[in-house]
Amino acid sequence: MTANVAMRATVRGGVQGVGFRDATVRRARELGVMGWVRNGEDGSVLVHAEGAQPALDALAAFLHDGPPHARVDDVSTDSVKVEGHEQFAIRGVSAGVFVVQEHAATAHHYDLRLEVDGVMRSWAVPKGPSLDPAAKRLAVEVADHDCEHNAFEGPLGDGGVIVWDRGTYEQGGRVPWPEALQRGHAVFVLHGEKLRGGFALQRTRPGAKPQWLLIKRRDEQAQPGSDVVAQQPRSVASGRTLGDVLEE
Repeated sequence: MTANVAMRATVRGGVQGVGFRDATVRRARELGVMGWVRNGEDGSVLVHAEGAQPALDALAAFLHDGPPHARVDDVSTDSVKVEGHEQFAIRGVSAGVFVVQEHAATAHHYDLRLEVDGVMRSWAVPKGPSLDPAAKRLAVEVADHDCEHNAFEGPLGDGGVIVWDRGTYEQGGRVPWPEALQRGHAVFVLHGEKLRGGFALQRTRPGAKPQWLLIKRRDEQAQPGSDVVAQQPRSVASGRTLGDVLEE
């Protein structure tokens, strides 16, 4: 069996807005190559590819030519470590919306909801999310919610709810979604008003109410030692705190 190798490529020129990413995905899948492609902030296209060396050579040749409307000025490639991807996908594109609602109920908690296949997959996080990579937060999986619930804020039963954070997110990791959630390890990137950067959900206990850990990844958005739920308690929708809602 031929061992897999990996390369990282940067393609420069007129390569954004011309279908370069979609064409790269199609060619990579034809070749049986795994990894990702994404647009760089400087107008380049970035590619991580892993597979058999002949397949990588064929993909590199494609990158030098590009799709019909692209203008490739330069392609730089480096050999890198194999990461073990199980798909080839476009990175940097929103997978849907997310919301975090602070909820006073029988027990105070924060509900993390990620849009997956048209519904909001949901986890109750007792201590709330954190931007500190050392803070591994318990997250108990709960029933899916409709997307219409994302904007709800106000009194609810004997408690109340505020929209603590919201935005869009990217699915990440080596395994495609929703399979990653089924396996119990899902990586994603949040683009919220308070929560930004990479996060991971790691299932630690299966059952009727599976338990997970919500972990901030170590990236430029990480804030070691911080406590974002205490530092930023107000709703991103109304500016109210949960206490304000409970007093209404």
